Amino acid sequence: MSTDQTVEPDTTNQTPDEVPGAPDAAPSEIRREGSDAIADSLVASGVEMIFGYTGGSVPALARSLFAEEKLKEFGGRTELTAAWMSYGYNRVKRRAASAVVSWAVGALHVAPAVYGAKLDGTPLLVLVMNNPPAYEARDPLQDAVEVYPSLKPISKYIKKVSDAGDLPVIVRQAVKEASTGRFGPSVLDLAQTAMYQTTNMAVEELHLPHPPAARADDVAATFKLLLKAERPVLYVGAGVHISDAAEELRELAELLNIPVVSTSWGGRGLLPDAHPLYAGASGNFGWRSANDTLQRSDLWLAIGTSFSQMSTGSWSLKKPETVVHVDVDQREIAKIFQPTLGLAADAKEFITQLLDLAKRSLSGSASNGVVAADTTAWREEVTGIKAEWLEEMASWYNGTEVPINQYFLIKTLSDHLPEDTLVVADSGGNAFGMYRAFEYKTVTPLATGGRYMSLGAGLPVAMGAKLADPSRTVVSYHGDGGLYYDFAELSNLTQRNLKIIVIIDNNHCLLANRASAKASGIDNPWVDLPQTTDFVTVAKGMGVDGERVETPDQIVPALQRALDAEGSYVLDVHTEPGLRIMRALSGIIPIVGDRTPKKGHLTDVIEGSWPS
Repeated sequence: MSTDQTVEPDTTNQTPDEVPGAPDAAPSEIRREGSDAIADSLVASGVEMIFGYTGGSVPALARSLFAEEKLKEFGGRTELTAAWMSYGYNRVKRRAASAVVSWAVGALHVAPAVYGAKLDGTPLLVLVMNNPPAYEARDPLQDAVEVYPSLKPISKYIKKVSDAGDLPVIVRQAVKEASTGRFGPSVLDLAQTAMYQTTNMAVEELHLPHPPAARADDVAATFKLLLKAERPVLYVGAGVHISDAAEELRELAELLNIPVVSTSWGGRGLLPDAHPLYAGASGNFGWRSANDTLQRSDLWLAIGTSFSQMSTGSWSLKKPETVVHVDVDQREIAKIFQPTLGLAADAKEFITQLLDLAKRSLSGSASNGVVAADTTAWREEVTGIKAEWLEEMASWYNGTEVPINQYFLIKTLSDHLPEDTLVVADSGGNAFGMYRAFEYKTVTPLATGGRYMSLGAGLPVAMGAKLADPSRTVVSYHGDGGLYYDFAELSNLTQRNLKIIVIIDNNHCLLANRASAKASGIDNPWVDLPQTTDFVTVAKGMGVDGERVETPDQIVPALQRALDAEGSYVLDVHTEPGLRIMRALSGIIPIVGDRTPKKGHLTDVIEGSWPS
């Protein structure tokens, strides 16, 4: 729903003089109940859909939100899964285009998604229906006095609303804050009594401000550094995705003939993997070719990345002397190390500025003698190390093993899914397979961030992504450990006739935890999961068809049946539980930051990390 849609307020019980559009009616004479003010303000601010779980009693707000189909709705099976749906929806839409509604104490079930949105820079709007303020002096049922202070530290914006008077302003502030700068979660803690109070404040359409651009002299300085560099790299992260700058990135890279490295968590899918300038994803669970490219480079132009632990091998990658860092959040600039040049700017705005300058400077007679260093040899070198890495990865894809090799499973999915498929991987699948073995054939938006990486978010995030972009084939790639968190949403797929292909990478264990326990000499009984759970029968009991896959030759026919099915489909693929986790950097345990493996996984050794 576009933000310029006209909203007709509820005229129930209004006198003719109060009806909007009546002769001589002034905006101050339009009176709305608080709940209507929220609904009208959401629509005027560009919110299209409401996710939620009813929990206790939200009659007034429910009446207003669902009235006249102003907003689409989708109810989760829990508060948390509803919140993850909104997270996925908004990340694909690249703004707070949906909101999630929760009741009182249920808001603390939403907290993981709020925290994930804060860490991942995801727009999220949470409406918490709370008790009347008078109850704060008593001990009411479902006492939720502490919800506000609990959520405040993990919110980007939060307001406690006990009076309806300013609700139109508060709602638009919440949407704006979630959708501008570094995106994040906005939370409104709403008193029930405010839903029945009235406000005469006008509801205005929200037009988001243009994102910040860089200063012209900083763009010029960046361009000069690029011209002098012999081995430059465009090092790009989630900020480029969320600013929708993939096309501008490709054009810039091709114009300047510069290799591109993406972060492993947030930057995948900005270029197709086969693009000749794409060197791969960095980090322990990335591509060795990407790490080698970064470490052989003499300049990084890093855009929209925070230099996270996972993408930099616990900050052990060798940096060049020249690093230009561009991020929409100025707090990211010089946070870990001092770059040569730091620019606080939106990724798309900056890349567009740099691209325009490059085109003007390098075009024919207008070039004024501007000559870029010849990067042909550098590009050919990167092409060679990428080819070597792809050949090494191909050796992992053993298609004869039973149980099935996980890398072979992911590569087979990649080969046979439609090229624009959006795969939403739960935590383990992201780290150990999806960012390497799955080939991105087209520019693909990412529905997840890379910092929080909570188990059990995969299926609801995929559902939100599908609702945001119904034209795409959407796959939820889930480990069995994560699916125990959210498999109740299978019933929602049936009820709402939503088509998601659910791939269960079923290795009967928590693989990363099992590997770390083994490396530390610990016998941890919690890492093993039951082999007796019949996920296909569970799914069919909820109305979702599916089948069990146990041998490599069964994968492709089963996948084709899943694609051909009218509704959602589950493939319970039994994979190798002892699979070795292939790392693209040696001698580094990346999750805690320890570069001394013999000391164990839980030490806090950070010697050798930036800026040293």
